[in-house]
Amino acid sequence: MFVMNATFFDTDMYIHKLSVDLPVRECAEKEFLNNKPSAMSEFSIVEFKGNYIACLILLRRKINNSDSFESAYSRIQNSGGRKAALMLAQLVKWIGEINFPVKQWNKAQNILLTYLDSQIEIVWENFLNSVDKIERQFNCTRAKEEPQDNNGNWSATIPKCRNNNTTCKINKFITRFLKEIENLNTNLNALPLERKTKELERIYKISQQVIETQKFQWQGITCRQIGDLLIGLESKAGIGLISSNYKEHSILSKSLGYNFKHFEVSKIRSK
Repeated sequence: MFVMNATFFDTDMYIHKLSVDLPVRECAEKEFLNNKPSAMSEFSIVEFKGNYIACLILLRRKINNSDSFESAYSRIQNSGGRKAALMLAQLVKWIGEINFPVKQWNKAQNILLTYLDSQIEIVWENFLNSVDKIERQFNCTRAKEEPQDNNGNWSATIPKCRNNNTTCKINKFITRFLKEIENLNTNLNALPLERKTKELERIYKISQQVIETQKFQWQGITCRQIGDLLIGLESKAGIGLISSNYKEHSILSKSLGYNFKHFEVSKIRSK
C-alpha cells in the first residue's frame, strides 16, 4: 500500500545529488533526508536511464575508442555536449584530480573504463533505492528495462512502444484524469506565449487529442514527450513534488492539483 504522506522527487533531484557543484549536491541531499517518506514516479526511471545513464555509457564508449585523453574529451563534447564534458571532468576529479595520469593514456584509459563500469551499476542501483517507494500506477514497461552490460558494451536503449513490446496501463491511467487534463488545456490555451515551453506545447497538443478521442495514443515515443505531465499526475498520490523544473511544474501543478516545491538551483549554485 502506498504511503499517502510521501513527498515525490522529480528525476532532476537525483541528478542534483550527483552534481559537481558542492552546494547544489549538499542541498539536494538535504531535501531527500528531510522529506521522508519519499517517492518517485516510475517514469523517472525511464528519464534517468535515457539521460544520466545514457551519458555515462557515451563516456565509456568514447573513452574506449580514443587514442588520447584530448581526443576522448573532444569526442565526448562533440557527441554529448557540455553536460557530458562536465561529467568527464567530474569523473576525473573523483578519481584523482591533478594526480590523474592523463599523459599515460593506456593507464588512464583503463582506470576510466573500470570506474565507469562500476559507476553505471552503482549509480543505477542507488537511484532505484534513493526513495522509499516507486509509484507504479500505470506499470510502465520501459521502466522495468535495466541497462544491459555485454562485456563492457553497455546499452540503455529505450525502445519505441508498440503493441508487441508494451504491456503498460497508461491509457487507463491517463483517462482517469480527464477533468484535470481538460482544466490544464484550458489554462495552457490562455497562457502567454512567452511562458509556453516546447514541452508545454507538446503536452497541450497530446492532451487535446486525449480530450477529443477519450484515448491516449501511447505508441512510439509519446510518453517521453510529456514526461513532466506523467510525473505530475503520479505525484498526486503523495503530498507534493520537489523539482528544479519550474517552467513546467509551476504551470502543471496548478491545473492538475498537486503541490509543487521549487528547488532553486540558481540561488544555490556556487558563484
